[in-house]
Amino acid sequence: MQPDDAVTNAADATQGAEQLGDVLRAADHLGFDAQITIEEDAPPGTLRCGRCDHTAPVEEFERAWSRRLEGASDPDDMLHVSALRCPHCGEGGALVCHYGPEASAAEAEVLRRLRPQ
Repeated sequence: MQPDDAVTNAADATQGAEQLGDVLRAADHLGFDAQITIEEDAPPGTLRCGRCDHTAPVEEFERAWSRRLEGASDPDDMLHVSALRCPHCGEGGALVCHYGPEASAAEAEVLRRLRPQ
């Protein structure tokens, strides 16, 4: 699958996904199978690619798509999933973090600075 195909098909692939596992399986299927994490002990807004271990500011990661989820039993359990491409190795990965009242300061900073699709 070409990268453009992943972007085009991402909305369809994640549209009916209501559970985090569904969204992550769709991300894997679309080639975003690495884990992207927030670096807590780095400057605010720094992410780490789980494939190549490179760290960079969130603005350097290319966002292909995002999906927001709310917990079925607890609507305050709000999660944000973004499919990102590492600026160093070019591999795709998924960033999962809270948004809203449950978000940590680091998560809120990353979401604030995340580049638009």
